Amino acid sequence: MTDQKWNATDYLFVFPDIPSYEGDLVEAPFMHKVNWVWRYIFDDVLPEISRAINAGAELAALTLALATVDYMAGYRVGRESNGKDYVNFLREYFPSEYTLYIDDIYSQLRNGIMHNLVTVNPWRKDRSTFSIHERNSPHLTPDDAAQIAFSVPIFLEDIRRAWIMFVHELVMHPTEGAKENFLRRFNRLDGTGAFMRRSLT
Repeated sequence: MTDQKWNATDYLFVFPDIPSYEGDLVEAPFMHKVNWVWRYIFDDVLPEISRAINAGAELAALTLALATVDYMAGYRVGRESNGKDYVNFLREYFPSEYTLYIDDIYSQLRNGIMHNLVTVNPWRKDRSTFSIHERNSPHLTPDDAAQIAFSVPIFLEDIRRAWIMFVHELVMHPTEGAKENFLRRFNRLDGTGAFMRRSLT
């Protein structure tokens, strides 16, 4: 993790027991919806990224990791996220070490991978370029080729950290409109786009 001083115990949740729920997805209580998205991220998405890293598939891991930030940013803004939303999510919930590179992480790394399958956006000049690293360090530091070393395992831990911080704020100290945004995103298309369930068949 980039921020070695971060402590997950600072983000414990306190709320009353919530009864079980059976019924329409969009009619479920707020905390059930939060839990379903949390479980999707922590039980399906993040382990998938870890499996890709462990298999030496850093490109696949990074692609899914970058998409996960889009997914989380969408819950923050309550609609399809855009570049500004992506950058704002990084700025708000990722460690300060990202600050110098946030715009380039979006425009070069995220857009480079998602739209061009390379770690540089060929349509943007004079920007930082990145080199993907499987090892845990260095991260967000220039390497010998003047590229920014980007550690996929550390990015994964920073995603986990960001989601915990976001949901803690959402549940324990929501800002104006935060719950409404989360619910708007969750309820879109009657909840069919909120999360996926893994099929074992």
